Amino acid sequence: MNKFQTAIACAILALGASTAAHAQFSMPSIPGVKGLGGGASSAPDLTGQQDGLVRGYVAANKDVLDANSLMANALGLKTAAATSAATSASLTEGATKDNLEESNKAVAASTSAVAAEMAKKPVLDANAKALYGKGLILLASGVNKFTGVGKNVSTMGSSLKSASPLQLPKLQSAVYIVSNFPTSMTNVTGALTNAIAFAQSQDIPVPKDANDALKAL
Repeated sequence: MNKFQTAIACAILALGASTAAHAQFSMPSIPGVKGLGGGASSAPDLTGQQDGLVRGYVAANKDVLDANSLMANALGLKTAAATSAATSASLTEGATKDNLEESNKAVAASTSAVAAEMAKKPVLDANAKALYGKGLILLASGVNKFTGVGKNVSTMGSSLKSASPLQLPKLQSAVYIVSNFPTSMTNVTGALTNAIAFAQSQDIPVPKDANDALKAL
């Protein structure tokens, strides 16, 4: 359990204590998000911040899931493609912590399936290459959105330092995103790097947006 998760557990336990306590959070390092940080503001709107954070995270995850669905289809992975598409369709802006966790599992599973198939170096026909290219554009969009979410993650992490133990149970979606964002960012960045390399090996045109997304990290 890292410092951030330990702090959350301690804060929740403090709900039953006779004296009020404030949770102390240690912001994790966020790959792809440069020069972010800063102290907590006074009386932040934690609910509003959480809503915005969830919307951004959901939008980024949906792009990645849709990208994986297209690329999986291009690679002949029909089941993985269908699962990714269904998970994306069910993911909404009002996602709970459990919804977010399930979507992350789906992203990890589909990304792994696509990577494993690409490692076999299959030869794609023209239609498959076109489908793969569309997926690559969406994946780049997802990475760009994750980079944008990183700014809100940093702000939310600072704001959570001032949250009272009574507020934390209502902020579980935000707590989940802040604690898991570094891993998510690392995974999608690696997926885009891998996807570009495969496209180049197949003579699939790499969209400018995809290269720009990597350069921006």
